Amino acid sequence: MRKRAIYIKIKKYKVKWNKILVSFVSVGGLWWSLKVFFMLFYELSGTLKWLMPVIDYSNDSKYYYIINSIHQMEYGKQIICILLVADVILFIGLFLLIIKQNTAKKLLIIEHTSSQNMSFSYNKEELAEYEEKRFQINQYATISNQALPLVEKVSLLITEIQNALPKINEYINRGYQIGYAGIPVGNIPSAFMLGFELDDANKKLYFHKNRFNPSDDDFHLLPDMPVQIRLHLDKKENNLNEPGKLLVLVQLTQKINDYDLQGIIEENDYVLKYGISDNIDYDIINSANQTNIYVQQILNGIADIQKHPNISTIKICIAASSDFVFALGTKFSTTQNIETVVYQFSRDWYEWGINVTKKTPVLNQVGLH
Repeated sequence: MRKRAIYIKIKKYKVKWNKILVSFVSVGGLWWSLKVFFMLFYELSGTLKWLMPVIDYSNDSKYYYIINSIHQMEYGKQIICILLVADVILFIGLFLLIIKQNTAKKLLIIEHTSSQNMSFSYNKEELAEYEEKRFQINQYATISNQALPLVEKVSLLITEIQNALPKINEYINRGYQIGYAGIPVGNIPSAFMLGFELDDANKKLYFHKNRFNPSDDDFHLLPDMPVQIRLHLDKKENNLNEPGKLLVLVQLTQKINDYDLQGIIEENDYVLKYGISDNIDYDIINSANQTNIYVQQILNGIADIQKHPNISTIKICIAASSDFVFALGTKFSTTQNIETVVYQFSRDWYEWGINVTKKTPVLNQVGLH
């Protein structure tokens, strides 16, 4: 059984004594191995005599006595050669151990700001194994600009996401894993589009606010915990012999009512409505495993329906945390899905959206009358 690390908690941070002990042993062993190498090498070749006082190799040292005694044996020179090779192997092993102890995974955290200016902080212990960099996508100025016509505002949101992608992909090409943190209330389509453009080629990390602890302002890395709340599906089928669209409703933070969907739901829509059986007044996501299972369940529900020739478009309305929206977006693509539009709730209805396939704004005509 693997021995658990011993921690001493100091305020918010913890000291990992086992890791400190390994570092001390590794560095000390590395220096000892290097000294022994030069001692053995000197005994074989007679060179580097000037270095011997520095490493304490003299007639009255214990190392001199041991190595010199071996050298005077019948096969002393061969034994020293074997010891030299063994010492080199030890040195390389300790050197690699030190590198491993001081090497961190590379992580780029995308910090997505939309409806309000905000600062981002994280739990240091959760990021201990990462060398993280942060990349900000701040869309607050665009979202809050009341002077911009809606179609121009949505077009600018799309452009801002597209402009960020080359820089993010540079980090990916340099071996960085992607993490996402944000609360883009008022900008769900942008979070989905960002995930859509980055796809699921590499595993993403999701950072989430703890809604049950008002004193905790950190974003926390979603753990891989068992799923405790099952996602329920209500289905309303349409006439697949007539042209129609697929409407996907995802309710993870609050209910989506029929009134909210005015201008979105159409007469021959095939409707998939995901949620939980209980009343929702909180964010039900608490693990990365839960996110992945929910996302896969939604994808499975969509897969066969979108293949029908009379289904032209997927329309998505989501009430969920931004990290879930981003995660769902990463699983959609132009090759696997038909034309997809993600809508944003504003005021009393889903007022606008982004066609993530065509990268164009979509306005709900109800809001224009």
